[in-house]
Amino acid sequence: MIKWSKRVPQALIAKLYNQSVSGIADDELADEVGCALFARCESIISATYGFEEKRMICLYCGKDIPLVDQCFTCPCGFSATWETFRKSYKGKQLHASNALPVFLAFHKNFPKAKTYSEKLICIDILIHSFHVKMSYYRDLEDTDPANENVALNRPTAANLIEGSLKEVILFLDDLSAIEEYSHGKRHWRSIIERANGGEVLAKRVV
Repeated sequence: MIKWSKRVPQALIAKLYNQSVSGIADDELADEVGCALFARCESIISATYGFEEKRMICLYCGKDIPLVDQCFTCPCGFSATWETFRKSYKGKQLHASNALPVFLAFHKNFPKAKTYSEKLICIDILIHSFHVKMSYYRDLEDTDPANENVALNRPTAANLIEGSLKEVILFLDDLSAIEEYSHGKRHWRSIIERANGGEVLAKRVV
């Protein structure tokens, strides 16, 4: 049985941001949020590689396991057929699509973050990033929404945070109201205005 990490509750992330703005540097809470997002990113990366490249990151021991004879089999004891694997991630927002470089970056950088500020920056970048057209097939060089050549789509938070696409966007809009960054509210307002129940296109208002 494949047990993918679930999306992170909105309340947990909101608590971290509220405490941060209040001047409370709760390192344990930052670790809790960061580790939950890390586990979710690992599931997303594993599911994406499994489908696209026929190899998985074992969710139990972390080994890279290839698909052999229509089955993923790890020395640690984990095993799943191709069909079981495909059914396991359906409808769970687990395919990274054009945000894979963002999830890979967090998976690489968060374990290196030592201070509370470093952890918060990693978390903030992750949940405020976007799917960028064709980024699955190339290095992610520029994700600045102010660049008209960057084709932005849905927010990465839809893969990471509990709720429907519109609920997650509204949550990020509320979150921006307590952030210290002046562009936050206008940035997410521009996304909400373009939310259409399906694909969401975004462009920062500066």
